[in-house]
Amino acid sequence: MGPHAVQSDGQTMYFRYEVDGGRWTWSAGLREIHGLSPGQEPTAELMLDRVVEEDRPTVLARFEQRLGEPGPFSCVYRMRDAHGRVRRLIVVGQSDVAAEGVHRLWGFVVDLTEPLRASARAAVAASAEHRAAIEQAKGALMLSFGVEEEPAFELLRAYSSQNNIKLSAVAERIVAGLGDPAYSRAEPVESLLDIVMGLGSGGGRPFEAEALIGASGGGAAPEGRPGHLRG
Repeated sequence: MGPHAVQSDGQTMYFRYEVDGGRWTWSAGLREIHGLSPGQEPTAELMLDRVVEEDRPTVLARFEQRLGEPGPFSCVYRMRDAHGRVRRLIVVGQSDVAAEGVHRLWGFVVDLTEPLRASARAAVAASAEHRAAIEQAKGALMLSFGVEEEPAFELLRAYSSQNNIKLSAVAERIVAGLGDPAYSRAEPVESLLDIVMGLGSGGGRPFEAEALIGASGGGAAPEGRPGHLRG
């Protein structure tokens, strides 16, 4: 299933957080945007330090909410990258539960900073012909990830631009994947996560990679209270 590995296609960024021990694993793209040097361990403190101060309470509250209960989560926020530029990101993920409670958070991050003018024009041109698939895919993102209509459409556009796939094709692959037995999961949101996260790998499942990106890029963190990010 999804959380067993993390990989990056150089554009979309992936993460995993193990509650037991507060261990983070970030894909290469996520490490790069946060300015981590080779071998440096990602931490919650490092992530939050990059978040614009006004958005920090919202980000922290959203993550901590999902440490207390399983389910999908999402958040749009601003951060300063390693070069000091302000970027607008959306994080979408899932919290997994075991007998003792939530034990893992995992998901992906998409950079929404660029206005994507070219893909926006292409999206408008394609929308009339492929409106049904686009609306279905947008609706699936909204319901599963709990985002509003605009962030859902921005996600579709971001994947279209970053993976060099027409927006209509992205939407059609999402809709087709929802009916594909290969993506059948116990929870519908897990199916959608695997479909979306496989767009940049030719339809493959990114979490089935053989090795972690930056395997040494996560480490045990100091003890903390249950329901709170550590590290």
